[in-house]
Amino acid sequence: MIEHGDGLAWLHRGLDGCYLTFAEGIPAEELAVRLGAPADSPVLDADTVAAIERAAPPWEQPVPDIGRIGDAGNGWSFVLLPCTAYWEHGRTGPESPYGRCPSHGIRTVSAVYTGMDPAQIDVMHDGQHLWGYSDSGFDGSRPHLLNTALADLGWNADEEEEEDEYGEVPPHSPSYELLYAALGNFFGLNGLPRAAIENRTLPGMFCEPRELPRHEYADAPAGPYGPCEQCGGPMVLSHVAKAVGSYVLYCDRCKALGGYRVEGLTRTEERTVPNPKWANVNLLGDADGDGNAD
Repeated sequence: MIEHGDGLAWLHRGLDGCYLTFAEGIPAEELAVRLGAPADSPVLDADTVAAIERAAPPWEQPVPDIGRIGDAGNGWSFVLLPCTAYWEHGRTGPESPYGRCPSHGIRTVSAVYTGMDPAQIDVMHDGQHLWGYSDSGFDGSRPHLLNTALADLGWNADEEEEEDEYGEVPPHSPSYELLYAALGNFFGLNGLPRAAIENRTLPGMFCEPRELPRHEYADAPAGPYGPCEQCGGPMVLSHVAKAVGSYVLYCDRCKALGGYRVEGLTRTEERTVPNPKWANVNLLGDADGDGNAD
């Protein structure tokens, strides 16, 4: 029997890294498809998943990422993937095999923990980013909602940090524990089966498409760029991520307060290529190349 409880505050301590997505009102199997699983990807029991992971460690014979699936209570399901899956936008965005943002018609909540970077949180509804948190600070169209959820736990957004060894005052940031606790409390996500997750006893599904999109993009424009939406100051180019077709601008005056903006690059070519990981599934005794369990 799977026991539920403990909220989300333990995530930064209980897992080495994760990309955890909750969906309201749909089963976990459908959420897995929205996150990149082929529609015919079977549900693999925990023993089969463990056997596949032993037979195909990622550094030797990578197979498609397996998402652990389950019920989080209160009408929410979840899929737990490796943290690296979050940045593979070709699998999960509007250009994925699902064809739409995973939050199409529903509400989704995701939390990414890498063990290195600040927590990445995203709250989406029908393709719209409502609020979240990243290394750029609070973001989304309604960032005040996260501030409210944190304040309920005693966090003071106006509190000032102490100077570091270089005499600089870092931005005041909530801890992992506070961020995840606020997320869980706000949405009532307090039924996550912690023991089953930590002991790896949940079933899973292959959560990568059989074909991956490959796009070519033009270089980022040289500028000048539109003014900062917060202070009206000039924006400068921060970095270009051609793999996801975007570039990031920032305002030096208020970058600590979320003075960033992501712009899309112009696409010059689009195509699909086979996902090489699926070829390795043929080598396993637990599943064949069509994703069907023996």
